[in-house]
Amino acid sequence: MDGPLPVADNIVEMVQWLENARKKVAEGSAQCCVVVCAPNPIEGAALELTVGEIADRFACSLRSYDKIYRHGREKLLIALPHVNTDDAPSVLQRLHDIVERMPFKMPGNGLDLSVTVSLGGAMMDGSPVQELINRADKAMEAGRNSGNRNCIWSPELA
Repeated sequence: MDGPLPVADNIVEMVQWLENARKKVAEGSAQCCVVVCAPNPIEGAALELTVGEIADRFACSLRSYDKIYRHGREKLLIALPHVNTDDAPSVLQRLHDIVERMPFKMPGNGLDLSVTVSLGGAMMDGSPVQELINRADKAMEAGRNSGNRNCIWSPELA
Protein backbone atom coordinates (compact mmCIF):
# COMPACT_ATOMS: atom_id res chain seq x y z
CA MET A 1 0.00 0.00 0.00
CA ASP A 2 1.37 3.42 -0.92
CA GLY A 3 0.88 6.40 1.37
CA PRO A 4 -0.62 6.57 4.82
CA LEU A 5 -3.64 4.66 6.04
CA PRO A 6 -6.91 6.57 5.83
CA VAL A 7 -8.27 7.87 9.13
CA ALA A 8 -11.99 7.29 9.42
CA ASP A 9 -14.24 9.84 11.11
CA ASN A 10 -17.35 7.70 10.78
CA ILE A 11 -18.47 6.23 14.10
CA VAL A 12 -20.84 3.82 12.33
CA GLU A 13 -17.93 2.39 10.33
CA MET A 14 -15.85 2.10 13.50
CA VAL A 15 -18.55 0.23 15.42
CA GLN A 16 -19.25 -2.10 12.48
CA TRP A 17 -15.56 -2.93 12.08
CA LEU A 18 -15.15 -3.52 15.81
CA GLU A 19 -18.28 -5.69 15.92
CA ASN A 20 -16.99 -7.86 13.07
CA ALA A 21 -13.62 -8.20 14.82
CA ARG A 22 -15.37 -8.98 18.13
CA LYS A 23 -17.24 -11.86 16.49
CA LYS A 24 -13.97 -13.32 15.13
CA VAL A 25 -12.37 -13.04 18.55
CA ALA A 26 -15.39 -14.66 20.22
CA GLU A 27 -15.14 -17.55 17.73
CA GLY A 28 -11.46 -17.96 18.64
CA SER A 29 -10.25 -17.22 15.12
CA ALA A 30 -8.57 -13.86 15.82
CA GLN A 31 -6.98 -11.56 18.39
CA CYS A 32 -7.23 -7.79 18.49
CA CYS A 33 -6.07 -4.97 20.74
CA VAL A 34 -8.02 -1.72 20.82
CA VAL A 35 -6.10 1.40 21.84
CA VAL A 36 -7.40 4.82 22.85
CA CYS A 37 -4.87 7.64 22.44
CA ALA A 38 -5.20 11.22 23.64
CA PRO A 39 -2.71 14.07 23.72
CA ASN A 40 -2.02 15.31 27.22
CA PRO A 41 -3.69 18.63 27.95
CA ILE A 42 -3.73 20.85 24.88
CA GLU A 43 -6.47 23.36 24.18
CA GLY A 44 -8.04 25.21 21.29
CA ALA A 45 -6.99 24.95 17.67
CA ALA A 46 -3.74 23.25 18.66
CA LEU A 47 -5.79 20.27 19.90
CA GLU A 48 -7.38 19.63 16.49
CA LEU A 49 -4.05 20.01 14.71
CA THR A 50 -2.29 17.76 17.20
CA VAL A 51 -4.85 14.94 16.99
CA GLY A 52 -4.65 15.14 13.19
CA GLU A 53 -0.85 14.99 13.23
CA ILE A 54 -0.88 12.04 15.64
CA ALA A 55 -3.27 10.22 13.30
CA ASP A 56 -1.00 10.98 10.34
CA ARG A 57 2.06 9.67 12.19
CA PHE A 58 0.25 6.48 13.13
CA ALA A 59 -1.09 6.04 9.60
CA CYS A 60 2.44 6.18 8.20
CA SER A 61 3.75 3.67 10.75
CA LEU A 62 1.05 1.04 11.17
CA ARG A 63 0.23 -2.03 9.11
CA SER A 64 -2.14 -1.75 6.15
CA TYR A 65 -4.90 -3.65 7.96
CA ASP A 66 -4.76 -1.67 11.22
CA LYS A 67 -7.59 0.83 11.67
CA ILE A 68 -7.45 4.41 12.96
CA TYR A 69 -10.63 6.26 13.92
CA ARG A 70 -11.38 9.65 15.45
CA HIS A 71 -12.94 9.00 18.84
CA GLY A 72 -14.58 12.25 19.80
CA ARG A 73 -12.81 15.58 19.43
CA GLU A 74 -9.62 14.80 21.29
CA LYS A 75 -9.00 11.07 20.99
CA LEU A 76 -8.12 8.41 18.48
CA LEU A 77 -9.13 4.77 18.57
CA ILE A 78 -6.70 2.36 16.95
CA ALA A 79 -7.71 -1.24 16.23
CA LEU A 80 -4.76 -3.61 15.99
CA PRO A 81 -5.76 -7.04 14.69
CA HIS A 82 -3.34 -9.92 15.32
CA VAL A 83 -1.79 -8.17 18.35
CA ASN A 84 -1.82 -10.53 21.32
CA THR A 85 -1.70 -9.89 25.05
CA ASP A 86 2.06 -10.43 25.25
CA ASP A 87 2.83 -7.98 22.43
CA ALA A 88 0.34 -5.25 23.36
CA PRO A 89 2.55 -3.36 25.87
CA SER A 90 5.43 -3.05 23.39
CA VAL A 91 3.02 -1.94 20.64
CA LEU A 92 1.66 0.79 22.93
CA GLN A 93 5.22 1.89 23.70
CA ARG A 94 6.00 2.04 19.98
CA LEU A 95 2.92 4.22 19.35
CA HIS A 96 3.95 6.44 22.26
CA ASP A 97 7.45 6.84 20.80
CA ILE A 98 6.08 7.65 17.32
CA VAL A 99 4.33 10.70 18.79
CA GLU A 100 6.94 11.91 21.23
CA ARG A 101 10.19 11.42 19.32
CA MET A 102 9.77 14.60 17.23
CA PRO A 103 8.11 17.94 18.01
CA PHE A 104 5.07 19.04 16.04
CA LYS A 105 5.42 22.09 13.76
CA MET A 106 2.59 24.54 14.31
CA PRO A 107 1.31 26.07 11.08
CA GLY A 108 1.50 29.81 10.77
CA ASN A 109 4.10 30.58 13.41
CA GLY A 110 6.32 27.55 12.71
CA LEU A 111 6.90 26.96 16.41
CA ASP A 112 7.76 23.50 17.63
CA LEU A 113 5.29 21.97 20.05
CA SER A 114 6.39 19.05 22.22
CA VAL A 115 3.44 16.70 22.55
CA THR A 116 2.96 13.92 25.05
CA VAL A 117 0.23 11.31 24.80
CA SER A 118 -1.49 8.78 26.99
CA LEU A 119 -2.49 5.42 25.55
CA GLY A 120 -4.76 2.74 26.93
CA GLY A 121 -5.21 -0.68 25.44
CA ALA A 122 -7.82 -3.38 25.90
CA MET A 123 -7.77 -6.84 24.42
CA MET A 124 -10.93 -7.95 22.64
CA ASP A 125 -12.51 -10.83 24.50
CA GLY A 126 -16.00 -11.12 23.06
CA SER A 127 -17.42 -8.38 25.31
CA PRO A 128 -19.74 -5.80 23.73
CA VAL A 129 -17.96 -3.15 21.64
CA GLN A 130 -18.92 -0.23 23.90
CA GLU A 131 -17.58 -2.09 26.94
CA LEU A 132 -14.30 -2.69 25.11
CA ILE A 133 -13.99 1.00 24.20
CA ASN A 134 -14.77 1.96 27.81
CA ARG A 135 -12.01 -0.39 29.03
CA ALA A 136 -9.47 1.17 26.67
CA ASP A 137 -10.60 4.65 27.81
CA LYS A 138 -10.21 3.65 31.48
CA ALA A 139 -6.77 2.23 30.77
CA MET A 140 -5.76 5.46 29.02
CA GLU A 141 -6.91 7.51 32.02
CA ALA A 142 -5.10 5.13 34.40
CA GLY A 143 -1.92 5.54 32.38
CA ARG A 144 -2.31 9.31 32.39
CA ASN A 145 -2.97 9.45 36.13
CA SER A 146 -0.07 7.15 37.00
CA GLY A 147 2.42 9.23 35.03
CA ASN A 148 3.38 6.15 33.01
CA ARG A 149 1.16 7.26 30.08
CA ASN A 150 0.68 3.67 28.79
CA CYS A 151 -1.63 1.12 30.35
CA ILE A 152 -3.29 -2.15 29.35
CA TRP A 153 -6.75 -2.70 30.82
CA SER A 154 -7.06 -5.30 33.54
CA PRO A 155 -9.99 -6.17 35.83
CA GLU A 156 -8.32 -4.20 38.65
CA LEU A 157 -9.13 -1.00 36.73
CA ALA A 158 -12.89 -1.71 36.75
